[in-house]
Amino acid sequence: MSRVPFIVGSWKGKGKVLPKGIEYLESSTFLLLRTEPATVINWQQFTKHAETLKPMHAENGFLKILPKPEEGEVKKAELMLSHPFSVNEYYKTAHFDFAQNIFECLADTEDCFQRGPAAGGKPATGSRRIYKLEDGKLVYDMYLRTEGSDEFVHHLHCEMEKIPE
Repeated sequence: MSRVPFIVGSWKGKGKVLPKGIEYLESSTFLLLRTEPATVINWQQFTKHAETLKPMHAENGFLKILPKPEEGEVKKAELMLSHPFSVNEYYKTAHFDFAQNIFECLADTEDCFQRGPAAGGKPATGSRRIYKLEDGKLVYDMYLRTEGSDEFVHHLHCEMEKIPE
């Protein structure tokens, strides 16, 4: 496969928690660990409140882009993320499109979420993420479904610029 995915690198930008109207600053680093036999990327995202600069969220994990199917530019993928509020997510339905520079993933079954004993708040029952490269910016949207709801809510929107190496 040995192509470098568009998401690789360090990025900074601004986003919004859409249901609450809260703006945040984000810095993300996607470090390429290997390209064969599968592409593996270390995933780190950090956010802080845009005005107070108080830390808001962090997530760490790994994106694996599989070499299947062998033909074409769209490859199967999986994303595993850990959060500081005692929740792990496994996006088992995912694909990475090298031609369109889009990564989409979905966690929508009970086995996609693991909650530790200290996890608070309403349990997530679904999460959908879309990352794409638009005019040199990394743009992502995250949709969330919580316990008691059948609908996904547009939760986050963020646009980031790549930090020169």
